Amino acid sequence: MNDRIARAALTRLFEPGDLIGRALVGRLGAYAVLRFATGAQAAHTLPDITADEVSEALKRWAPRVPDLDPEKDLATMDRLGGGFLIPGDEHWPTGLDDLPDAPLGLWYRGNIGNGIPAPSSCAALAGSRDATSYGAAVTGDIAYSLAQRGICVIAGLGYGIDAHAHRAALAGCTGNGPATIAVLAGGLDRDYPSGNADLAAAIRANGLTLSELPPGSAPTRYRFLIRTTEAGPAKQYVPR
Repeated sequence: MNDRIARAALTRLFEPGDLIGRALVGRLGAYAVLRFATGAQAAHTLPDITADEVSEALKRWAPRVPDLDPEKDLATMDRLGGGFLIPGDEHWPTGLDDLPDAPLGLWYRGNIGNGIPAPSSCAALAGSRDATSYGAAVTGDIAYSLAQRGICVIAGLGYGIDAHAHRAALAGCTGNGPATIAVLAGGLDRDYPSGNADLAAAIRANGLTLSELPPGSAPTRYRFLIRTTEAGPAKQYVPR
């Protein structure tokens, strides 16, 4: 439980892609890193992480320390019909363990009983928000066909190609596992963009919305740029 609470707290303290934070967690464990990040114990240095790097990281994290309340975040997600996955959990996507920048955990909402498919059973579709009719048609054909074959389509819930991919996957769903999963760049308490809230609800009826960020986190430009497709599939890029 200490590890789960610590990892939940660190998702608010660290930005996704915080290399120093991830390196420290990998060496020392989430609970120890949380304690020294919040000043509860002296900071550690490691042979491949300098004292200056640790000092800069502590300064970077300090403004967020007063906002840490992992128990509240976990309760919020439970109320929303979701939760927080960490390595070792039954539904943790083990393909993430091979990534050098694997998430500390995954916040989720939706039908966790269907799980997160293995990378070999997923495909990510990405493209422009300002999609052309040709791009929308190609995306729909690809996503529908993948879903018909039992391949989970992963996209980002955005307007344009993302939305076309999710909708076509839902239309092609065969009922065997999640048809589609949406990876968001902000907290899951707010579907973004709000115009796709109904689509997000439809996705959660069969699959999941996922994020590396805790509830209440705003979807910033940086977070859009670095978000990953957590199930680790090969991406399929489609025309505009």
